[in-house]
Amino acid sequence: MWKTLVYSSLLIASANLSLLPYSVQAQTETNNPPASTYQPGFWQPVARVNTEKPISLKIINETGIALDYSFTDETLTPTVLRADDNVTIKSLNPEDSIYLVIYPDLNIPNASRINLQYLVEVTENNMINLTVKQIEDVGKGNRTFNLQPTGAIFLY
Repeated sequence: MWKTLVYSSLLIASANLSLLPYSVQAQTETNNPPASTYQPGFWQPVARVNTEKPISLKIINETGIALDYSFTDETLTPTVLRADDNVTIKSLNPEDSIYLVIYPDLNIPNASRINLQYLVEVTENNMINLTVKQIEDVGKGNRTFNLQPTGAIFLY
């Protein structure tokens, strides 16, 4: 029985290690074109920042409506971003994961039915431009921006 357990453990470990190059390669967005194993989805970072340099985030509201945004920290205090305005948040520290929720202002009728899409661009000076737009397709909508300690950026 002990031999069976050892062989099973080795088989599982070997299988996991054999998949490792594919999972690491699939998460690398800097390949152009992406790796042949790349599978688009929420598990892929949409962009990366350099965590060794100061990081800034610019939220650009192109929705035509007011938005509320808030970091999901202990305060969770929403801030209003007026229609077609923008705000820059400087000196982000992704030592722990940063989660930022952005949603239509709750004073707007049927706010929960409005679909938003986030577009991310990272500039050479480590500025994250997060453009928010209204869309019709519910399946492509976003409500959460996530910056990981590795510099990977995810949208949910």
